[in-house]
Amino acid sequence: MARAVFLDVDNTLLDNDAAKAMLEARIAAAVPADVADRFWQLYESVRDAEDYVDFPATVSRLAADDQPDASRIERILDELPYPDFVYPGALEAIERLWRMGMTPVILSDGDPVFQPRKIARAGLAAAVRGNVLIYVHKEQQLAELTRWFPGPRPVFVDDKARILGHVDRQLPDAVTIHVRQGRYAAEPVDPGDPPPDLEIARIADLDRAILAD
Repeated sequence: MARAVFLDVDNTLLDNDAAKAMLEARIAAAVPADVADRFWQLYESVRDAEDYVDFPATVSRLAADDQPDASRIERILDELPYPDFVYPGALEAIERLWRMGMTPVILSDGDPVFQPRKIARAGLAAAVRGNVLIYVHKEQQLAELTRWFPGPRPVFVDDKARILGHVDRQLPDAVTIHVRQGRYAAEPVDPGDPPPDLEIARIADLDRAILAD
């Protein structure tokens, strides 16, 4: 039975910090400053209410007052060059996992509309051959996803040590790998949770870390 490798997306396979910076710049250039400010206020409000980033809901709320500018922002979201933000070596590392006889699976947080489109447009869905799972709180779905992808010592890869601590607590036989990329790279696990089993500085080194484990 193939060993599953569950891969986070934002700041693990794809530089989400850089993508958001470009998004902010393009929105600022396309709509008046007060509209841009309103959009990001709604973004935070929606995230607080839903406990995850939801761009479609944010655009919908803006459209209730300003349909033309909401449409401009929606177009910017659709046209952002997501392949440009995939970390160097990420796609090659995924391909090497396949050649090693493992099964790469994207396991991402996010909304059910925008996040899968972003993953597909970045070329990541094709790289994992359609194995894409998206949840609001993925660490609460571990029993379900390990039923779908059973196998010995599943590997979980994430830029957030906190998420990996939750995984370790629920699945003691899992191998957790912390990729120290992005703005959450230095954040610790929650009190009482175990630290990640392995740490790597960049996603391109993933397959070598698994082989060395």
